[in-house]
Amino acid sequence: MFNLAHTVSRSILLDAPPEEVWAALVDPEALREWLADEVELEAREGGEIVCRYERGEERRGEVELVEEAERLAFRWHREGSADQSRVELVLDAVAGGTEVTVIESGLRVSSALLAAGWSGSLRRLRLAVGRLVLA
Repeated sequence: MFNLAHTVSRSILLDAPPEEVWAALVDPEALREWLADEVELEAREGGEIVCRYERGEERRGEVELVEEAERLAFRWHREGSADQSRVELVLDAVAGGTEVTVIESGLRVSSALLAAGWSGSLRRLRLAVGRLVLA
């Protein structure tokens, strides 16, 4: 059976300006709240990203694009897999806050599975941004 790579896009509106949302995208402590159980991120082009999950999975990749408070993009793959995907997080200032859109492309899994995963992550991102704003 022919298996096409999928792209999924999910957005969320957050009650914080792009600068505060950006902090949750690059701060290691905040990343652990919404992206993975353990995260290492060098938020610069060519920097490394490593995400480790409680269930033993690990993803590694390289940062492709950093536009502070606007856009972060990286390619990553599961350890032991040749398949990689590209993740782009886009921040748009809107009245009353920031719209965050995540676009992941290139994975050969169900787009419904990808969408569900990112929907949960974005809900956790809302909580992480709320904590950063209150701090």
